[in-house]
Amino acid sequence: FIDSQEPKTFKGKLLKKSAQTVNFAVHDTAKTAVDVALASETIGLKSADVAFREVKNNLKQKYTREAVDDYHRGTFFIGRTAFDAVRGTRNHFKSRKQYKLEKAKFKLKKAEYYVFKEDTFKPKIQKNKADFKSEKLKFRGHKKAYKSGGKSDIQRAFFKRHKQDFRQFKRENKFSQKKLKSEKNFKRKELKNQRKIERNSKTGFLILKPAKYTANRMKASVWQKAVNEDSDNDFLHVVDSAKRRIIEPVAQKVSKPEKLHKAQKKSEKIADKNAKSNKKLNRQQNRLKEKHDIHKSRKKPEHRTKSSFSDGLKKVFKFIKNVYENEVKKFFAVIAVPILIILLVFMFIIMIFSSIVSGGGFTLGTYTAQDYDLSQAEKYYTKLAWDMNEKVRKTGTSDWKKALKEFDIDVSDYKDNPDNFIFGRSEKFNYDAVFDFDVYKLWSFLCAYYYDFDAENGDIKYWKFKDSTEDLLDEIFNAEYEFQHYYDNTSHWEEHFSYYFSGGIDGSYWLANSENMYGDCFLPRSNPAELNGFKDDSGYIHFNENLEILNAQDGYKRTGWFIQDQRYFVNDSSGQSSEPFYSWFNNTEYGRYYGDDYHARSYWGFSDDNQIYWCVSPQDTWYWNSDLNNCCLISYYNANYWKTDCRLYYNVKQKKTFDEVISEKLNSMSHADERITYYNLLVGTDSGGMHGNHQTLKSLTGTSIHESGIINGFGYDMQKWNEKHCNIDDLHEGVDVILNSNSDIFAPFDCKISEVNYEKNYIVLRKNDIQYWYDGNGGTKRDTEVYLSNVNLISEFEKGDEIKSGQKFAVSTSSKKCDNSDNNTAYDYVHIKIKIDTDGVGWDFIDPRLVLY
Repeated sequence: FIDSQEPKTFKGKLLKKSAQTVNFAVHDTAKTAVDVALASETIGLKSADVAFREVKNNLKQKYTREAVDDYHRGTFFIGRTAFDAVRGTRNHFKSRKQYKLEKAKFKLKKAEYYVFKEDTFKPKIQKNKADFKSEKLKFRGHKKAYKSGGKSDIQRAFFKRHKQDFRQFKRENKFSQKKLKSEKNFKRKELKNQRKIERNSKTGFLILKPAKYTANRMKASVWQKAVNEDSDNDFLHVVDSAKRRIIEPVAQKVSKPEKLHKAQKKSEKIADKNAKSNKKLNRQQNRLKEKHDIHKSRKKPEHRTKSSFSDGLKKVFKFIKNVYENEVKKFFAVIAVPILIILLVFMFIIMIFSSIVSGGGFTLGTYTAQDYDLSQAEKYYTKLAWDMNEKVRKTGTSDWKKALKEFDIDVSDYKDNPDNFIFGRSEKFNYDAVFDFDVYKLWSFLCAYYYDFDAENGDIKYWKFKDSTEDLLDEIFNAEYEFQHYYDNTSHWEEHFSYYFSGGIDGSYWLANSENMYGDCFLPRSNPAELNGFKDDSGYIHFNENLEILNAQDGYKRTGWFIQDQRYFVNDSSGQSSEPFYSWFNNTEYGRYYGDDYHARSYWGFSDDNQIYWCVSPQDTWYWNSDLNNCCLISYYNANYWKTDCRLYYNVKQKKTFDEVISEKLNSMSHADERITYYNLLVGTDSGGMHGNHQTLKSLTGTSIHESGIINGFGYDMQKWNEKHCNIDDLHEGVDVILNSNSDIFAPFDCKISEVNYEKNYIVLRKNDIQYWYDGNGGTKRDTEVYLSNVNLISEFEKGDEIKSGQKFAVSTSSKKCDNSDNNTAYDYVHIKIKIDTDGVGWDFIDPRLVLY
């Protein structure tokens, strides 16, 4: 159509050319594309055919190879399954035994729990409640009586005592219930955990195990094959990763073996917690016991009397006298004192500044604890030694078995009591028992152990005496000492030189029932008293083939007592002879020939075959004495005795010295070098004795207490193994110092004579608000009392007088007053007791060596 057009104008001709161009572009290009597509199709089909043949060939080879591989896999799979079955069967039977054991444990714990609950817990809880109700009613009665009474001082004091007793009973009753509930709680936890162990150790049925092994193998094999075949499948790999990282670990955690393992570990944790809880409760119980009657020993409050006008004149006169004697006479000395104090303070400030700059606040050599905590540590450590020594001392007595049991030693095989108790160095233990306690080392070690070297600016933080301190001291003490013993028993049976015949050698007999006489026991109607302890519960006496009587009360052991065979004489080494009932006699007509004589047997009754030769038969007994019907006659004799030859060797072994133990402990900690340096500084290794720089009070005797002779230290009285030093006091709340008779005693501070007892020779000094400079910021003010025993107040002073620091106010007595003395004989020396209380009410006694110069 376009080609047939013949335009005349220029525009027409241009339009025709444009139309032809467009027509060519559309028509010819489309045709070319179709031709190219057809050609490409032909090539594609041919290529696809070749590719299909290649793929088909590869698949054929692949399936052939997989068939071979699957054959090998199948063979391997069957072998592995068989191996799993054998191993699984073996493990099944082992697990079965474990299950039976755990099941038995569960039943046992269940029975123990219910027995404890019904026989111990409920009755004791009910008893505690009843006792508390009774005490409460009793206290209410006292309270009602007090309110309705006259409320005199005596009635008030009695009511206060009743109130204190009731409160103490309430604390002890509450603690007893707490202890019972704690024990019940742990038993319940143990039972519950054992139930889990028993359930998780259950094995299931053996017949199902092969199918389970096979299914697990097939499942794992199929899944792994699927993942490997489709290696480009991202989704499958995500599932596989989740399976390996999430599903399988979770399944492992909730599996029976894992649950069993967790339950077994929990059982150990419960046992540890129970042990720690019991230890803590025992400590609390000990503290309650120590404080049981402590309120009864409190001092009476000081009775303040109004001073009269004459008393005021006396005080003024004393003041003027003191000013004249102590101030005027020593005027120049008084002028020198401020200058000396200024110099000392300046030196002290310089020392503190240098210590802070160097980052070592501890170099001042101060104990980083209060006096009470240090004294409690000393008391606890000496209590450990004292408790052990009590058991050691008991070992050498008739209670030796109880003592060994307290050391957790099995004494079930120790039958004989030792003839000799041998303590210390011996042929069995070639070492001496050593007790090397040094309280200054103990205090210094604890301060070095607890010191916080990581604190900023070298700030000193005081440690407190707690349960953890008790655990530490237990560890230290057990690392030092160990009890050892050796039970040497060579006891044996020996023969008496002269036998003891129960009826004498004249042929006396004892009665027995005639029934069952042919066995190995019989029922006596009468017997020597010595045989009563050998009978069984039914009253029968047992014997062996040698006719020796056995002890039915002690495992049928030998006794040394015998039944006489009535056919033979019994002869002992002394020449005694007991004639039998059936005796021999010479008879040539009826007897048998024995050497030079004819002998025949004499019987009351029947022939040899009818006789019970170890007793007189019932027939012969009746023939002999018709009144003894249905009886046998028996004679006894004691031929052997148990010769005791037994010794008990025992000793206390010092495994390590205290120095070695604390050195190992400090070296195992952080800042080990600094701790050792601090310890050496406190204990005085280099300086000769720092003594903690706690000294606040002056010497009472004019000599430093650290240089005085101390006969009894603070704490429990333990000085030497297997010995008791004092016969009265086991716990010393002070120290005993040796002094010459009539030695001067000086005031440790400005104080008041608050109490004097001329009969018992003791004095109490008191001062309120003494400032202990090392305790707290700027020092702690504490009411302090000093108790002195075996001292006499000099004539210039009396109760209630004020005395100055360093002033002589008393002298030691002229007779020995030691705790272990049983008489009052005069000696040229005396032991004075010093006790210091820092709370002013008689509770917080401390070791005087901490605060005295």
